[in-house]
Amino acid sequence: MAHHCIKYRLTAEGTVPSFLCLHPEGVGGVFVVGDPSTPSPRDMVMIGLTENDDTGDAEVVASQADLQTYLATVGANWTQPDPAQPGNLEATVPFDPTAAASWVWGRLDALNAA
Repeated sequence: MAHHCIKYRLTAEGTVPSFLCLHPEGVGGVFVVGDPSTPSPRDMVMIGLTENDDTGDAEVVASQADLQTYLATVGANWTQPDPAQPGNLEATVPFDPTAAASWVWGRLDALNAA
């Protein structure tokens, strides 16, 4: 069975989909983007990894390049904590979609290699 990178939403009941890989090596609920055209609790799109080939109603992200492009688009105005100033909650730097996509894809590759 292969793990997949996906864009997903909570279930209609507001719970985490059962196909999401939630063990420590997995990724779930990151890089959240609001979707005002969809009613709650499905009004947020998140990035995650599947537990297996089951992707439910999620959209599979086919490649690291596709994920990076998506994150660059949705995260164009995002910031993240400045790693050079870990104790300063006010210090931020621009969001790095390349590093973010690499982090997700590295975890995906490690899961699929196991």
